Amino acid sequence: MGIKRIDKKSYPYLFLKQFVAFWHNRVFYRRIVILNRENIPKNAHLIFTGNHQNALMDALVFLHGYKGRLVFLARSDIFKNPFIAAILYFLRMLPVFRIKDGYSAVKKNDDIFQKTIDVIKNKIGLVIMAEGNHGEQHRLRTLKKGFARIAFQTEEANDFQLDMKVIPVGIDYSNYQNFRTELLINFGNPIPVSDYYDAYKESPAIAINQMKEQLADSLIPLMVHIKSEKHYELYNQLREIYKHEMAQKMGFPSSNQPYKLQMDQELIRRLELFEEKYPEQMDDFQALVLRYQQNIQKEKLSYAIVRNKVGSNTLLIIETLLFVLASPMFVLGWILNYIPFGLSIYIGLKMKDPQFKSSVKFVLSMFVWPLFHLIETWVVWLIFTDWMLALAFFIAMPILGIFARWYWISLLEFKEAFRWARLKKNKAEVYQMIRKDQKEILNKMKAIVAQN
Repeated sequence: MGIKRIDKKSYPYLFLKQFVAFWHNRVFYRRIVILNRENIPKNAHLIFTGNHQNALMDALVFLHGYKGRLVFLARSDIFKNPFIAAILYFLRMLPVFRIKDGYSAVKKNDDIFQKTIDVIKNKIGLVIMAEGNHGEQHRLRTLKKGFARIAFQTEEANDFQLDMKVIPVGIDYSNYQNFRTELLINFGNPIPVSDYYDAYKESPAIAINQMKEQLADSLIPLMVHIKSEKHYELYNQLREIYKHEMAQKMGFPSSNQPYKLQMDQELIRRLELFEEKYPEQMDDFQALVLRYQQNIQKEKLSYAIVRNKVGSNTLLIIETLLFVLASPMFVLGWILNYIPFGLSIYIGLKMKDPQFKSSVKFVLSMFVWPLFHLIETWVVWLIFTDWMLALAFFIAMPILGIFARWYWISLLEFKEAFRWARLKKNKAEVYQMIRKDQKEILNKMKAIVAQN
């Protein structure tokens, strides 16, 4: 499928979309929370755009959150290889050329923009990440003008009769890179392009900037936005350190989504007020939090484990015995599933850009694991020539894989608890420093929250 047929229906694409949705929604993420999907107008001409922090995974957000057809705009450099370009066109992606690609390349945007007009006119949603590229910080960066230009050019080509809407979408990940984490998708109120018709007819440049500013103003309430440059790490670490206290303060039943977004936004708001009133205290506070973070990381601990009291020796012995008893089942599940999942994790870790790690893990696990599963089942059938045994193996393999992952995560948490217990006994000074810093941070935050 080439660029000319990108807006046409394709049954192979629909099949692949369903499979990707299953892997995305049921396997890769533990939980997906969608807010305000009712804000999406039905049977309308739409452009979707959201904050861009996690490479390909951000695009998949829209496939999951919106039930209609979509076409995506992506940077042109990933289309250089003809084979890759053919795959991307099949996946409903169009290239956008930038000045750094060369002035001759930028002229190709005329054909792309013409195609986007056809896409939108046919009521296929167009997805544009308005920040232009992804960034790892929880912050809305400066938006590009492309989405607004496309909106106005499409309306102009249709005598301003389409009544297009721009849909802002906030995206938040509990962890950018790991399997089985949480994802929040938050749809904002539509921005009618018609609000800017008069301004565009008088001055396109002014209208484009006005729409860009409104989109930024609409996106920020939908996401985690830490605008402080100097004290970004302070804000970001406190989101995790103080989350349980913040949930209790706000009367939420847990610190998971959708409450986590509201908690983070309120915590950031109160820290900003405190920084405005007492800027001289922020440097010392950040130094304290970073020291606390570094000491925990040095001992290979987490914020979650140091919140807990050190477990008793009896409990540690019982847990050790349970892990030993369950180890044969873990080893079997690990062996049967190691290559597909281990390969995706290994290659993901090799990626230079950390924001591409989850994308690589997702794509490789989605294709390699089912293929490997079928090959192993076929080998079992060849060896034993018993279709009942092969079927039992086919069913047992994913169950054993789930158990193996649960065992491994639990084992890591157990080892962490064991290190925490040893730290108290063998490095009492470091243990006391961590406890002291933790208490000071929590007291400081309690005072900040109380003042605001």
